Amino acid sequence: MNRKPLTLLTTLLMLALAPAMLKAQEAASPEVKAQIKSAMSAGPASISADATIMDWEMNVLREGTNDWICLPDAPDTPGTDPWCIDRAWRSFLHAYVNRTEPEYDEIGFAYMLQGDTPTSNSDPFATAPTGPEDWVTDVGAHLMVIVPDRSLLESISTDHRNGGPWVMWPNTPFAHIMIPVDPKGR
Repeated sequence: MNRKPLTLLTTLLMLALAPAMLKAQEAASPEVKAQIKSAMSAGPASISADATIMDWEMNVLREGTNDWICLPDAPDTPGTDPWCIDRAWRSFLHAYVNRTEPEYDEIGFAYMLQGDTPTSNSDPFATAPTGPEDWVTDVGAHLMVIVPDRSLLESISTDHRNGGPWVMWPNTPFAHIMIPVDPKGR
């Protein structure tokens, strides 16, 4: 029996499978496992168990089977801030990162059950504390809601210290409702 065709076939098969094998090895790395665990902690298990897990460079760490994406704690922020987002929030987050106008035509939901990084309540792009009346430092677990018609937000408080839901970043294209789901710090 001539072994050259068999050796060639085996070599071609190994080359074809190499990316999948490498991906499987990466998924098993401790760093990737930690990112997946962090991302899954952002939302309820009923969502995060089947969500696609991505890192902040938008690389897929684990394929999901529902329409949610969960992201791990951002490495360049001072707080613990993993997210689970639906389709509308993907558009919102993309616009926020790129500083463009968000476009969505449906109500959107995002979970941050581990809390958030300290941030301004009025300026989406502030990088330094602006005072206790504006700088939000004690956000615990929360749900965030975006609505296509931002005029619906006008009757909701903008005071992050009110003990209940409030509008963050009012009067900006990034206005959204913050709903505490853990009264800690509220």
